[in-house]
Amino acid sequence: MIAPRQDAAIPADAMPTDSHVSPAPASRIAAPFDRAVLDSQILWTVAETAFMCRVGVRTVWRMLADPRSGFPRPRHLRGRTLLVRDEVLAFLAQEAGR
Repeated sequence: MIAPRQDAAIPADAMPTDSHVSPAPASRIAAPFDRAVLDSQILWTVAETAFMCRVGVRTVWRMLADPRSGFPRPRHLRGRTLLVRDEVLAFLAQEAGR
C-alpha cells in the first residue's frame, strides 16, 4: 500500500481521501416552481408551462409558434402570455397516447 504524501504545507488530516473533486451542484435552486401550487392555478405562464411539461421555455415558445404542433393557443392578459392548465394537460395526455 502506498502511503499518502506528507506535505509540510498540508496537515495529514486535511488531505482529501478521494482523488476526484466533488462536482458542483447543477443548480442552486432546487425547483423554481411548486407542483402543488401550479396544479391549483387555472392559468400558467410560459415558464410554468415549461416546468410542468418538463421542457425548456424556448421549446414552449416554438410549439406556440408552430400551428402544426397542436399546442393550445395562449391567452394574452395585460401583456402576459398565459396558457390554460386543463388545455395543456389534455395536450400532454394526447401526445402521450401517440
